[in-house]
Amino acid sequence: MLESLLKEKRLILVCGSGGVGKTTMAAALALKGAALGLKTIVLTIDPAKRLATAMGLETLGNVPKEIPLGKGPGRLFAMMLDTKRTFDRLIEKYASSPQAREAILNNQLYQHMSNMIAGSQEYMAMEKLYEIYQEGDFDLLVLDTPPTRHALDFLEAPQRMVNITENSLLKWFLKPGFFAGTGLRVLGRGAEKILSVFDRLAGFGFLHELSEMVSLISSLLGGFHDRARSVYELLRKNFVGFLLVTSPSSVSIQDALYFHQKIKEYGLPFMGFVINRIHEPGSPLKEEELTPLSPSLREKVLQQLRNYEQLALRDQRAIALLKKMGGKNVLYASVPLFGADVHDLDGLARLNKALFA
Repeated sequence: MLESLLKEKRLILVCGSGGVGKTTMAAALALKGAALGLKTIVLTIDPAKRLATAMGLETLGNVPKEIPLGKGPGRLFAMMLDTKRTFDRLIEKYASSPQAREAILNNQLYQHMSNMIAGSQEYMAMEKLYEIYQEGDFDLLVLDTPPTRHALDFLEAPQRMVNITENSLLKWFLKPGFFAGTGLRVLGRGAEKILSVFDRLAGFGFLHELSEMVSLISSLLGGFHDRARSVYELLRKNFVGFLLVTSPSSVSIQDALYFHQKIKEYGLPFMGFVINRIHEPGSPLKEEELTPLSPSLREKVLQQLRNYEQLALRDQRAIALLKKMGGKNVLYASVPLFGADVHDLDGLARLNKALFA
């Protein structure tokens, strides 16, 4: 079932809480897409190097990097989001003229703010996803999203951008002459004093820079609004799928169920769950294999096997709970606990062998 979904979808967003193997799962799905003959790209917004590590690479950048696969019809690419560069590209796209574009990008206040804007990472991830989709160079796009604690920011980012650009107070600040004195007088002497303090502390003419940036960015709001609306609508297309990765721990299961509920509330297309790092039932050793051991060592090994069986039983109960709460007609795929971390394409291939068994 997962393989058929992989063929049907164009955009797959891999979600889940931190530490469940989400980034590795995204890389594995992208590798499988390439094995199916698709030109595939996997994108991460995680500044850590987990995606690069999973693919056996030193680093990834803000442009697609091809991963050598040898023979086969499919191709695999990977990249890591550069939030600042993606924001700059958005400015370049919607600036009213080359002069306005350069003025914004060179504005010192913009340079400071573009590195600090709250939620920009989440929205810029959506922006980059949309940009790559619009270019049409890839058959399949796989996005490794932030951990669940940031997931709602991630899902709400396009709508927040729409709300910002429609905000009447923001448009009032953007009225011509606001910083020339009229607007500041409306705000009162307190605002003037605060801004003058900023002016002295910043050291580069705060009011002048702010006035210039606000005036220039006012022409971009329409483009930002339309783009954010397009991203919002894209995520609800039937060729998009949200895949939730979880471990069998009770905390991860609860996180996954919570996020699943939010996905349904937002009306987003849900693919299913992947339960990662499961202790599979059944002893990994046979009794006869323990015969050569001394009685004391044999007892220690047997105790470890009993502990393993308890963990396997716990995992099966957790999976049963997930299936009960997650509902029917939903994909449930599982991957066993491996003895070593995945750090190259061979490891991803082993993971896929279990995932698509």
